[in-house]
Amino acid sequence: MAQIINTNVLSLNAQRNLTTSQGALATSLERLSSGLRINSAKDDAAGLAIAERFTSQIRGLNQASRNANDGISFSQTAEGALSTIGDALQRARELSIQAANDSNSATDRQALNDEVQQLIQEVSRVANATEFNGGNILDGSLQDIFFQVGANQGQTIAVNGVDARTSELGVTEFVGANGLSQEQINDDGIASIGDITIASDDFDDIVVDLTGAESLDDAVRLINEQIAEDAAAGDDNAAALASANVQASLRVGNDGSTTIAITSALGTEALAVTGGLVTLDDDDTTPTTVDLFDGAAAEDVTLRDIDVATRESATQAIGALDGALTQVNSLRAELGAVQVRFENTIANLSVSSENLSAARSRIQDADFAAETAALTRAQILQQAGTSVLAQANAVPQNVLALLG
Repeated sequence: MAQIINTNVLSLNAQRNLTTSQGALATSLERLSSGLRINSAKDDAAGLAIAERFTSQIRGLNQASRNANDGISFSQTAEGALSTIGDALQRARELSIQAANDSNSATDRQALNDEVQQLIQEVSRVANATEFNGGNILDGSLQDIFFQVGANQGQTIAVNGVDARTSELGVTEFVGANGLSQEQINDDGIASIGDITIASDDFDDIVVDLTGAESLDDAVRLINEQIAEDAAAGDDNAAALASANVQASLRVGNDGSTTIAITSALGTEALAVTGGLVTLDDDDTTPTTVDLFDGAAAEDVTLRDIDVATRESATQAIGALDGALTQVNSLRAELGAVQVRFENTIANLSVSSENLSAARSRIQDADFAAETAALTRAQILQQAGTSVLAQANAVPQNVLALLG
């Protein structure tokens, strides 16, 4: 090997290796101090891109979980207010049943009516005053409310708007104003009676065979039996029919005559009832025919319309309150179901966030056992490299012996 002094190859080689070991030492120290394997894109460009995508998903999922909790709070606020409304309606119905009893004097009924009106006013106040985050939630001003419950666009849960105002709670009532009355049946009897069809946009038509009915009581029984049978069918129409709470009952008019009334909870489309042509069994040679629902029309009887000052109005109030309670209970059930859905969503979001965090950790986080070993190796190489570099720098001095 030639003896030269201008270029110390051994020193250059030792310097290069020392620089490499210094870089490894710096990398190990950075990873151990930060806890991350990837501190910049140069550490692992592909790994950094994947880890950042995971971070976006994780942060989105965590925010979505908070959004879902907001949804639970919203639903709980609305459901709690509806519970208060339900309690008021139950008390008003109790008073209406009491007022329908003819043992009450006019003064008694007036006192009962005063309390009922106060309860209705309280229902109205709760519906108009219940707020969530500064917005009314029971006065019908909110339509569908969307909660972002996912990390990506379109991942939402919609909560239907709620309208619990007294103008919207009650029943749709279809009464045979000029139709067949029980008094006519008592005078002549029924020779024959045709089927009736109860129709609404919310459910399939209900066809009722009234054959064998000898009184309006019989007709009411047959109508309600057919409604119950259709509601128990277990299909989508059955659910709509059960929600509509359609039922028949006897109604005593102001003139004292008894006819049939068919009611459903408000929120459905207006009822339409057809058929029910009755032939009376009189002594005339020409049979007398009467329409069971002649002159009948559907009208809404809402909470703000009711009073219990008379037996007739108290009876009507019972029907309206039944419809209102059906609506309130249905709304509460929907809100309860939404709360359960939000809770399940939060559980799923938590699992997804946990799994993505674990996946990101495997890519991004430093393995302290491996990095400690790498640090020890780099420190040893650093010390050895420094010592070797000192010796390599001394090699050119050997040529001085040739000059002696």
